Amino acid sequence: MDDRAVDTEAAVAVQRAWAEAFAARDLDRLISLYADQTAFYGSTAAFYTTREGVRTYFELLPERFTAAEYQIPHIVPLGDDAVAATGEVTFYSTEGGKTAAIPYRMTHVLVRRDGLWKIATHHASPRPTE
Repeated sequence: MDDRAVDTEAAVAVQRAWAEAFAARDLDRLISLYADQTAFYGSTAAFYTTREGVRTYFELLPERFTAAEYQIPHIVPLGDDAVAATGEVTFYSTEGGKTAAIPYRMTHVLVRRDGLWKIATHHASPRPTE
């Protein structure tokens, strides 16, 4: 297996774990996926640089956001222990018994720390309709 396939597998595994923790609203598990020092832009104007800041973001996120579904990301190797994973994610919001799909673009920079891949940079932005 080539390095790019390994990098893709690592990114997909992190994003799968992220989506599972997000859907379960398991903040401890979600936060464990981030590096100790991070750069995090979610769907608000706030910028966070620590795991506890990321926890604050998710604590404030309305509970109507119930799930996330990632597509296979485009991988850019950044070295032996770092990759950028950019792609599309669809968030689901349920309110009043109706679920809406909310398309986003997501970039994660993943770094390998003590053999584990962690999210060092998280940037989300709404996907344009055109």
